[in-house]
Formats: sequence, C-alpha cells, structure tokens
Amino acid sequence: MNRIILIGNGMVGYKFCEKLIAHPKRNQYDLLVFGEEIRPAYDRVHLSEYFSLQSPDELLLASRNWYQENGITLRTSELISWIDFENKKVLTHKGESFDYDYLVLATGSSPFIPPIKGVEKAGIFIYRTIEDLESIQNYADKLKAKGRFQAAVLGGGLLGLEAANASKELGMTTHVIEFAPRLMPRQLDQNGSDLLQSKIENMGIKIHLGKNSKEIVGEGKVERIDFTDGTSLPVDMIIISAGIRPRDEVAKNSGIAVGERGGVLVNNKMETSIPGIYAIGEVALYNQNIYGLVAPATKWPE
Repeated sequence: MNRIILIGNGMVGYKFCEKLIAHPKRNQYDLLVFGEEIRPAYDRVHLSEYFSLQSPDELLLASRNWYQENGITLRTSELISWIDFENKKVLTHKGESFDYDYLVLATGSSPFIPPIKGVEKAGIFIYRTIEDLESIQNYADKLKAKGRFQAAVLGGGLLGLEAANASKELGMTTHVIEFAPRLMPRQLDQNGSDLLQSKIENMGIKIHLGKNSKEIVGEGKVERIDFTDGTSLPVDMIIISAGIRPRDEVAKNSGIAVGERGGVLVNNKMETSIPGIYAIGEVALYNQNIYGLVAPATKWPE
C-alpha cells in the first residue's frame, strides 16, 4: 500500500481527504495527515458564526472520529519542519520522521500584515483562526466595559467582510476600510460591488473606499487611523484582513521550487518541481497565480 502524507488540515486538506475516501482506488493508499492547529479542519469562511455557537466544535468540517472511521491517521498540533525528498521522508518539529510515497502540501496561507506605522500597538488583531476570534472577543469585552465601541477592519475582501460581521456581532460600531475603489475588487465588478456595499451598509456597517492607511496612532494602544489623504478615523480596535501570503516556507527551505513572490510552483497536475510531491490550495502557484481553490484537491497520482 502506498502512503500519502498530507501536510495541512485546513479546508482544502479536508476536501482532499473527503475526495480520496470516495475514490475507487482508496484501498491502495494509506493517508497520514499533519495539522498545526489543535483541532481538526474547520470552516474558516463562516468564522463569524463562532459567537453564536455553543462550542467551537460546531465549526468542524468533520470530527476526529470521522478520520478514524475512514482509516485516516490525523496528527494535530504538529508542524512539518523539513522534507527530505531524496529519501522520501518528512521531519516534524518534535524530531520524528515519517516515510511517504506521495506528499501533498496543503499548508495554506498566513495573513498579510501591511507595513503601516504603529501596527504593533495593542488592540490590533488578525482574523484567521478560532483563537484569533477568542482574542478579539476578549478585547472587545474590555472596550465595551469602558464605554468604547469603535472598531475597524482593514480589508474589504470576503474574509474582511466576515470579520466586520463578527465585530458587529460583538456589539462594536464597525468600519470597513478598503484601499481599492470597491469591495471585493478581485471577485466583483462595479455593479456587483455597489449592490454588496448597499446590503452591508444596511446592516449598520460603515464602508470607507479608496483609503490608504498611513499610521495607527495611540499611546501604546489603538486610538485612531490616519490616512494618506489627510483624513483620520477614531477607533479602539483594528482587525486586519488585508490579503494572504502562501505558507511555502517548508517547501522553499527543503529545496522545492517556489515563485519569486511566494507560492509553490505546480504544473497542471498540481505536481511541484519534485516528482511525487504535490501542492494544493492557497500555497500552490499555477501560471503565476494563487487561486486557493478547493477543486484541485481532487488531484492525486493515478
């Protein structure tokens, strides 16, 4: 039986597992999955629903039992630090090594933090994981106890709008700040963006378009954002959702080809520069683009 090692247990990694289970050649493969987070894959797209749930486990795409019942070995809270592709081994941060026949990289992405002066101040958060939401909630509760309710989200993409909804659900007066002249500029044309903006504003969320953040001002903590056009916005908390960077470190450090601006280079079979090693999701760079799509996760060796 051939062993597949899957590095990454996010949404795309989970979809790979799901598709492999349904594949007619499933019994030819043993699947070992490594995930950095403490819990199995969960739905990041609907993170804002976390605040209305009884338990974070309600966001899980599948329980731990699901992996076990389908013959998948899942190891959470483990980071792969090195790929020895000549000997077909991976090394974990704990110093353990594991052999593979095929390797799939689904390491995803990390949030891009804009180089804005003052971005290190207290009250600034990223929006990516359940733990991020817990930190945001704790800080918002402290602000509201002091009678302060102003929050801003840097980024008007899909995840930024989810972050804005989360902020609103926490009782904060919420602003979305977008550098582009429209919301979701990569996905929507002007008409679609105008319609989306109208619906979001009807929810009570304020939209600021064409804004370039110059500096985050405050004595140790966030108090306002200054923009390059000379305007400013008083805020008590900032959530950053300004794009992503592919998590290609382990590939790059192990000698697998990556793009000049990041991302693991793949061909039309999602295979990297090393035969038998594949990359899927937001870490994969195909035709100089990062697509982050789930569909290519259905690809694996015949």
